[in-house]
Amino acid sequence: MGPEPQTRDEIFNFLPGLGIHDIHMNQGNVPPFLGDDGVWQDGGLVLQFPSTQQWVALFLAFQSQAWHTDDTTGHTSSDTPPGSGEPDNVVRIVGALVNPIGPAPEHETVTILNASPTAIDLAGWQIADKQKHKHDVSGTINAGATLVIALPPTVQLGNKGGIISLLDNKGLKVDGVAYTEEQAKKEGWTLVF
Repeated sequence: MGPEPQTRDEIFNFLPGLGIHDIHMNQGNVPPFLGDDGVWQDGGLVLQFPSTQQWVALFLAFQSQAWHTDDTTGHTSSDTPPGSGEPDNVVRIVGALVNPIGPAPEHETVTILNASPTAIDLAGWQIADKQKHKHDVSGTINAGATLVIALPPTVQLGNKGGIISLLDNKGLKVDGVAYTEEQAKKEGWTLVF
């Protein structure tokens, strides 16, 4: 619906009215909003800044919405891992040593935390870097415990900023963090997320 050329927007008072609305994600809802679910309904704003030749995208969702949704209905996927939009994030990335002391090859690490009251089998889980290079994780992480994962040289946490993702045994993203070049400058320090 919209835009309406002769009707002013009821909130922002601009013409045309109803030009921008429902800019949040419209999938993975909780009852009573399941009727709003749709396939590929990733709501957001895309802004262009011609003077700097840049684009910026803002994707918005309510905390109650799930990130992993069914590609047919738009409803929360039955494969949705804990922590992917749901209130209880069971396993989290809590730290990373992205700029170790010493020459290359660097010995980078990622620290994860099991926030749940039960042990979790990590067989089939993976850590992925910004370039989507993956490292298999194995073993068990006990309730309330942390685990430091040493990364091989094939998975690189760049010193100019980066992204680290934790994938479960189905390949679904359970947690992810990002860090900046400024944060990575501190040689030998573990970043805390």
